Amino acid sequence: MSAEHRPVISFDLDGVVMQNAWNDGIEPRILEHLRKSPALLDLHPDEADRRGRAAIRGEWDRLATAGEWVALYDWDNIYSSVSRSMGGEPAPDVAGLVEFFCGVEGMVRLLPGARTGLERLRDDGFSIVAITNGYHKYQLPVLTALGVAEYFERVVTPDMAGYAKPDARLFASVPGLRAHVGDSLVWDILGANQAGVIAIWLDDELPAELRALPIELRTSNDTFPRHVAEVLDKTLWRRYHPEATPEACMPDAVVVDLDEAAEVLSGRLGTRV
Repeated sequence: MSAEHRPVISFDLDGVVMQNAWNDGIEPRILEHLRKSPALLDLHPDEADRRGRAAIRGEWDRLATAGEWVALYDWDNIYSSVSRSMGGEPAPDVAGLVEFFCGVEGMVRLLPGARTGLERLRDDGFSIVAITNGYHKYQLPVLTALGVAEYFERVVTPDMAGYAKPDARLFASVPGLRAHVGDSLVWDILGANQAGVIAIWLDDELPAELRALPIELRTSNDTFPRHVAEVLDKTLWRRYHPEATPEACMPDAVVVDLDEAAEVLSGRLGTRV
């Protein structure tokens, strides 16, 4: 099948394809840097880290409240702004930290079903794209280190496109996009619905009674709308997007890993050659 006739599908990356090193590697290194700033230097490390995290959340909240959606994921600028506000030096280069931790065993990993799901979709004739809110310089090194960058024809990010999920324009920047798979009801499912593409929610905490059902019956089950509403109620990001109602965030299908997502996509859009 020629490239122009292959169905185009997209995936979020963190939480769908891979686990990055943010929580276990990058954030601890940034907090260690902040402890050396004049504002935190004399505090117990635990208290310094608590204030450091609060300052990072505060800067993130300031940008989100102002609708600075692209800047919201510029972690180099966010961390350095927080460090300077505390009288410290600019933070370490985040892209450099990503590269470093990609070489530390166990810091980054593929999620269950990721490689086999991507292989199936490639073999079934799909054109695979990543649509992620992580900047390109933070995401591509992880995909490369995990050996799956070759499956993606493009990695679409806010710094390259000028928009961030759930803005439908980020999805529209991918010509011919038919479906998107993501783990966030707000960023991924709302965005895909607004863009008019098939929205597949990857929920690895799907309740057992729904998980046990055939994939095609899960979203039509009477308990599913309640599950969506409960997840949204606990989602921090919803406060910045009042349009993220349960109805607006209802997916076309819900899966527990990328293998199941591949099954849905091949069934609905399959073009095996």
